[in-house]
Amino acid sequence: MVMTNFLQKRRTVREFDPAKLSAMEMDWLKDTLAKIEKQSEASSVSFALYENGQAIAEALKGKAGYSGVMIEAPYYIALRAKSHEKAELIRTGYYLEMLNTELIEKNLGTCWITTAHVDKDLKKSLFGEGGEFVDYIIGFGKAEKQDVFEEDRVSPRLSVDKIVFKDRIGSPASLTDLENYGLFDVFSSIRFAPSHVNAQPWRFLLKEDGNIDLYLDKSKGEKSYVDIGVVMFYYEAMLKSTGTEKTWTLIEGADVDGLEPVATISL
Repeated sequence: MVMTNFLQKRRTVREFDPAKLSAMEMDWLKDTLAKIEKQSEASSVSFALYENGQAIAEALKGKAGYSGVMIEAPYYIALRAKSHEKAELIRTGYYLEMLNTELIEKNLGTCWITTAHVDKDLKKSLFGEGGEFVDYIIGFGKAEKQDVFEEDRVSPRLSVDKIVFKDRIGSPASLTDLENYGLFDVFSSIRFAPSHVNAQPWRFLLKEDGNIDLYLDKSKGEKSYVDIGVVMFYYEAMLKSTGTEKTWTLIEGADVDGLEPVATISL
């Protein structure tokens, strides 16, 4: 999969065929969940698969959804979160989107669904132990009369010079800078990473010490930590597709012009 192309064509599905997956497809899904859990062993990631999608959708109707509307899907998956702390929210975004790309590549339709404002007791009854910390689930299945890669209208995205800076926040990285680092295509595509209400809360700073620091625009709200996890995953995946394997490290630091430093990675 060419991740730069994938991101620019990725679409959210809101209508699903109620048909169930085949036994072979279910075997693939369970193997994929196990693969990601094993790959993320250091982070102790654990997914929960809900095969009775109708029951989940009915219980959450009017209480959760995509932009406030509950999306009915044959299946749902949650990441078993442990808290509402920043690192846990970032981890949720990172690994749920890792799974999401696997589902989409299999030509399954998917949709992120927000459950953050659902009563915690209801979430515990639906999602089990730790369910009160499940703020997002992914609904998925076969798309209803819609190609998950169809060419529909794309929401506006910030230009590269608005999200990538060099040496200091507010000083846009030049095209020459990005080309010299071999990162122009990466940052041109990372703009299309999905985020809650298309907030695009990420900002990148290319530093003299050879690192890139990732910042969160705090004006976009707490949900943006999940979006940060999503963009961290895509950045690493795009580097990997070019033969370079690097990983983000979470960091702490003073805010700069309303931006909070959250992670760093080497150039």
